[in-house]
Amino acid sequence: MKTLKCLFLLLLLPCLAGQLYAQNFIVKKQIDRLFKDYARKNSPGYAIGILKGKKVLYARGYGMANLDYQIPITTMSAFDIASVSKQFTGACIALLIMDGKLRLDMPASRFIPELAKYKDTIRIEHLIYNTSGIRDYYQLPRAGGRSWVTFDYFDNAECIRTSLGQDTLAFKPGTKWDYCNVNFMLLARIVEKVSGEPFSTFARRRLFLPLGMNHTLVNDDATAIIPNRVTPYNPRTKEYVDAYRKAGFDVNYGRGWIQHSRNSPHYGGSGINTTVNDLVKWEENFFSQRFGGQPFYDLMHQTRRFQHDRDNQAFGLYRDSFRGRAYWAWDGGDYGVSAQIIRFPKERVAIIVLSNMGNGDAAGKASQIASILTAAKLL
Repeated sequence: MKTLKCLFLLLLLPCLAGQLYAQNFIVKKQIDRLFKDYARKNSPGYAIGILKGKKVLYARGYGMANLDYQIPITTMSAFDIASVSKQFTGACIALLIMDGKLRLDMPASRFIPELAKYKDTIRIEHLIYNTSGIRDYYQLPRAGGRSWVTFDYFDNAECIRTSLGQDTLAFKPGTKWDYCNVNFMLLARIVEKVSGEPFSTFARRRLFLPLGMNHTLVNDDATAIIPNRVTPYNPRTKEYVDAYRKAGFDVNYGRGWIQHSRNSPHYGGSGINTTVNDLVKWEENFFSQRFGGQPFYDLMHQTRRFQHDRDNQAFGLYRDSFRGRAYWAWDGGDYGVSAQIIRFPKERVAIIVLSNMGNGDAAGKASQIASILTAAKLL
């Protein structure tokens, strides 16, 4: 009887393997159809990565990383991921908390003396959970009447100086939620004060290299050479052309694409360049917990209640659900940039979508991929 069971299993295994192969083939074809409009030589596009546990289900690029030189997008193409960078700033804060050098209840003025002028104490937790009351730089006039656009140079110092130049806070810390990039710029400065080294150096030494993310960096230098960097593009529509012209750039209306340059090396709230291959390593660690263990995982996903109803934010992440499945995510967008990472912890699935188009819809594409995976019972 045992021999018959073994024989039956041996006969069944090729059938199951064939079914699994066929299922994966269909899923890949469905995903390819989502991006078919970008899989050509006259368009920028997307790079995607789909991870289940330790296995990469699918990873590839669509469209061009550079239209001038006809360089295709691959999983090694380095994208600016905009606000998706915030979770890496959160990770650096988490590491310093684990080192015993920071606490969430510490007054941020201990490291940022300019904050001491405010009547109400801003704590580190207020920064990381976007409830500090600090006005974001782009909500305020820029010196000289210039625009806050990334192709017109500005850096962390100018952003922080503008925001902290306000005599009062917008609200008492902890009483409202208000998305603020300067919160994360200040967190990056705190990392620098505590560690005694540039934020980019700390992130590389303590985070990227231990995870094997060798093609990831904090872009704090507008003149830096970044291997395999994609060129960002914006459509030559009235909206974008007018924005460039307002900033003093002579850009023509018409068809096609505007080649964009990120000349503003601000970081903490954004500023990371990375690849799909490296982000797969980042996401896989949240399933394996090889780096940082449970304490790091718990801190990264720690939510906190304040005197407002927004309680789904963690360390540069937010919690939500998709068809009853809980996930953690953050998305990012800017001129020439669109990015999204979604992580389903229970199902151990992660979806990465990066684009070098200002009108790209990384979040929408990630949701469509999630729908395909759900239908295939892979999510």
